[in-house]
Amino acid sequence: MEEQDQDEIPLLTKEEGIAEVRRWLDAEKVDPEKIFATFGETTIRYKDLIPHLEGETPDGKLLLFAISRGRAMKKTRDREMEALFQIIAPPPKPGTPPVS
Repeated sequence: MEEQDQDEIPLLTKEEGIAEVRRWLDAEKVDPEKIFATFGETTIRYKDLIPHLEGETPDGKLLLFAISRGRAMKKTRDREMEALFQIIAPPPKPGTPPVS
C-alpha cells in the first residue's frame, strides 16, 4: 500500500458524512431551515445536506470533501494544542525533584 501524501485529505464515506450532518442537526440542534451555504442563486439549507449526500450530487461530493477537510483540520489542531500544552506544562511544585 502506498504511503498517503501529507497534504491529501482522507475522504469520509457517504455514510460518515450523513452521520456528521445528523449529529449537527440532532446533537447540536442546528435549525434545519438555517442556510448552510449560498453561492450565486443557489442556497443550500441544512435540511438539504443529507439528500445531496445520499444522491451523491456534485454539491454532495463537495460537502463530503468539506466535512472531511474539517475533520482533518480538527485532528491537526488537536495534536498541535496537545504538543503546545506539553511544552508549557506547569513547573513542578516546590520540593519536587526535577524530571529529566
